Amino acid sequence: MKSMAPLYVLFALASTAMGQSAVSQVPQLNAFAQKLLGVSDAQMTVWSKGAKQSLIEVAPVNLPVNPPGDCNHYGWPVATMTKDTLIVMHRRIPGHRAKGAGKPHPRMSYGVVLRSTDGGKIWSEPYDLRDCMKPEDRLRGGVVPLSHRAKFDKGNKSTLGYKVHLHAIGTVRNGAVVAVNNHGVFRSEDAGRTWKHFSKALREDTFKHQIINIGPRILEDPKHGLLVFGNWFGEVDQYHKYSEKLVALSSLDGGATWKAEEHPVGFKQYEPAALFHDGQYRLVTRDQNQVRAHRQMSWLPGQKPTVTKTNLKDPRLVDTVDLSLNPVTQRLEIVRSERHRMQLWLWSIGPKDWAKGQWRRECRLLARKGGFYSAADGFHPAGAIIDKKRGVQHIFIYIGHPNGPAGVFRITRTLNTPKLKQLLTENN
Repeated sequence: MKSMAPLYVLFALASTAMGQSAVSQVPQLNAFAQKLLGVSDAQMTVWSKGAKQSLIEVAPVNLPVNPPGDCNHYGWPVATMTKDTLIVMHRRIPGHRAKGAGKPHPRMSYGVVLRSTDGGKIWSEPYDLRDCMKPEDRLRGGVVPLSHRAKFDKGNKSTLGYKVHLHAIGTVRNGAVVAVNNHGVFRSEDAGRTWKHFSKALREDTFKHQIINIGPRILEDPKHGLLVFGNWFGEVDQYHKYSEKLVALSSLDGGATWKAEEHPVGFKQYEPAALFHDGQYRLVTRDQNQVRAHRQMSWLPGQKPTVTKTNLKDPRLVDTVDLSLNPVTQRLEIVRSERHRMQLWLWSIGPKDWAKGQWRRECRLLARKGGFYSAADGFHPAGAIIDKKRGVQHIFIYIGHPNGPAGVFRITRTLNTPKLKQLLTENN
């Protein structure tokens, strides 16, 4: 394990866990990490105060210090936890906005993983999941994976590759970790130390469907096996050709083979965040019709989803959320970007009020300078982790410039939402 702390630490916990002991020192942020975060002095002061009260801390996970070529945009992190090990997966690509982002590189990857056994203070060296792939699979159709050739390799018309856009990760009952990304399906039996690639899973010759755009979480159903939720994305020459379906992929053999189930939902839904609660799958998903709102869906395998409109509306540019049940407050919570303001907010709803779709805006976790997709980029807070043992939630975001550099950071916050809200409301 290699510590990132000497280079980038923003706020570090003492040796005991958050919630058990106050932070004794608050080291300063170095210039590079501060540039990527792009927050005000006032925001830094609030975080510093919160760190001293063991309510919130912000620290880097992986930053583009020595990126391969133009691939200095590290983004879209998702995470899972197996026993005491945190595992984060993110992209390493030229940029979010193709214009001005730079060129692909042989080491660009949509599956860079890091692991931490101490609550996120120290992280392993980044590992590229493509390194466990066979050479012929790693370069199937080209360096740029199938779903992103229209963006970063427009001259490449090859239809070979893995029919996945974006990524998901999850932990199954026996503690194994499964990850799905643009390079296919991967599985680790030893908490992310080593990985296996399922060469044929979701490949163009075995998955006779469109490319699927997926949400951040893999769940395990006792009857249907692994579940990944998404929507059809189009083919290699039909970038962003969404359908109005909820698509559920399921695997009964640990990730080696998959089948698809689809249901009409009446709108172009995108990157559904999923949770099994109270006997049903609950999902909060982006409404891509105008990219200005989130909707809810309730679903069980074999049934048509129930769709609920919500008060989760913005003037423009909604992002993927994290959906969790807070074991302290017993409320459903989402971490949600407001990209038109470049802010990150926590919302909640009582489980009994789920059908109403009326969420409560709790507190602002982060505010960044700059306009989204012009001078600023982030956050994709999906795939966050509830750590009951430490009494915290680990939220992973990316932040920086749309053309790079951008890096992956961790926001760890107490599960005592009212106490956190009091701090942030009084000081923001």
